[in-house]
Amino acid sequence: MRITDKLEVVGPNLQKPDKPKERGGERSEEVLSKDQVTVSEKAKEISRLQVEVSKLPEIRADRVDEIKNAINAGTYNVKGEAVAGKLLKEAIVDSLI
Repeated sequence: MRITDKLEVVGPNLQKPDKPKERGGERSEEVLSKDQVTVSEKAKEISRLQVEVSKLPEIRADRVDEIKNAINAGTYNVKGEAVAGKLLKEAIVDSLI
């Protein structure tokens, strides 16, 4: 899509506007209908959820404390397969970005 300084928008799904008609040296332009935007209910819900998620802390202190306590007590066990799986998943996601 291309937006020019003449306020014409040209893209694969858009048509170039007609040139203004000239009458006796005067230019008259047809009045086009105004654009409208309608936001779906799903989009409103997504927006609301984004606001809610932004309020959450980045670090879950309760979970961090739980893991710290388990490490200090010697009861924290991690399966190697789980760690390897997460590492591989992150590597694949990072390579796609």
